[in-house]
Amino acid sequence: MSQFNPYQNYNQVQIETSDQKKLILMVYDAAARFCKDARTAMSRGDLSSKGQSIQKAYDAISELRKSLNIEAGGEVAEGLNKLYAFLGHQLTLANLNNDTEIMDSVITVLTDLRGTWAQAFEKIETEEEVLVD
Repeated sequence: MSQFNPYQNYNQVQIETSDQKKLILMVYDAAARFCKDARTAMSRGDLSSKGQSIQKAYDAISELRKSLNIEAGGEVAEGLNKLYAFLGHQLTLANLNNDTEIMDSVITVLTDLRGTWAQAFEKIETEEEVLVD
C-alpha cells in the first residue's frame, strides 16, 4: 500500500500545471540539486547516496536533452545536445573517480545555463507584454 506524501503530490501538481518555460527551469534546478547531493555524498564517503544522486542528475540532464528540437533549434539546439552529452560523460567520470572537482564543474555549468534560460524567458515575457499593450 502506498503512503500519502503531500510533498510528492505538491510536486506532481506543480509539474502538471507549469508551462514549458517553468518546467525547463525546474529540471535545471533538480539536476543541480542532485549534483550537489552527490558531491556531499562523495565527501561523506556514502557511495550508495552518491550513485543514486548522480543517476537522478543524469536522468534530469537526459530529459533536457530529449526535450531539444534539433530541427527547429538549429545550431543552438545542436550545441546544447553536445553539452548535455558532455555533462552526462562528466557525471560518469565523477562517479567512477569520486571527483568532487568534476561535480563542481557540472554544477557551475548547470547553474549558468539555468540563469541564461531564466534571462531569456524574462526577455520573451517582457517582449510579449509590450506587444499586448
